[in-house]
Amino acid sequence: MKKYLGFVVALLLPLSGFAGHHEESEPAIQYVLTQGIKADNAPASAGAAAKFLQSGVLGKRGVGMGLYGLNASSGNGATMAIDYYYPNGASLPPADVQTVSPPHVAFFDEMRELGNETVYSTIMSTVVEVAPQSTIGVNKVFYLYYLTVTDPAGYVAEWKKLMKAMTKEGMAPTSYGLREIVAGGENGETHMIWMGYPSMQVLMELYHKSNNSDLAADFRTKAASMRTLSRTAIASQLALDTAQMFE
Repeated sequence: MKKYLGFVVALLLPLSGFAGHHEESEPAIQYVLTQGIKADNAPASAGAAAKFLQSGVLGKRGVGMGLYGLNASSGNGATMAIDYYYPNGASLPPADVQTVSPPHVAFFDEMRELGNETVYSTIMSTVVEVAPQSTIGVNKVFYLYYLTVTDPAGYVAEWKKLMKAMTKEGMAPTSYGLREIVAGGENGETHMIWMGYPSMQVLMELYHKSNNSDLAADFRTKAASMRTLSRTAIASQLALDTAQMFE
């Protein structure tokens, strides 16, 4: 199976995600399962993930996987996150996959032996996905926004307008997406926004540029009655297998 694997030797320090189609088309990723991990040995954890990816067991179902270090996070104690990317409902894992699949069993055993603890697990459904293929493996730093949205249709419509305007003004990231939390969200969260950048420097430059813009100010006014921002995080990509999702 043709793969792309990317590794970062050190965390920055140490959800999500990657995408490959414009929002108008059917997204390559329909569902994302994110597991937050409290890990003390990041290099060894990255090695265990790489070994699991190389087993090919996920690729047989067309499932992708990413390993991320959390540069900035809060509350739950996670230092790393694993994302599983599912192209459709049929690719979701069988109920007994963690006990009957030897590669899965070996991976989870190795993670436990490293002293890693899963502190949260969240499954999400794709609402918006924008990321050209050229950004896959290039955008390695992700800003994550967790939201509680009371008017999903209204909020999504306004957010799409904002991103379109910011793209026109050169303030938008080159990859971004909006996901609905199906199960496992914290603090009543219903949605998560991710934005991808090639480096922390670019993230910070665009963060300040966009956050101080009139476009952002107008959007915050419109969105105030539709959503509450619960928390934010920054994640760095340590390993990735696209499972031929974007071929």
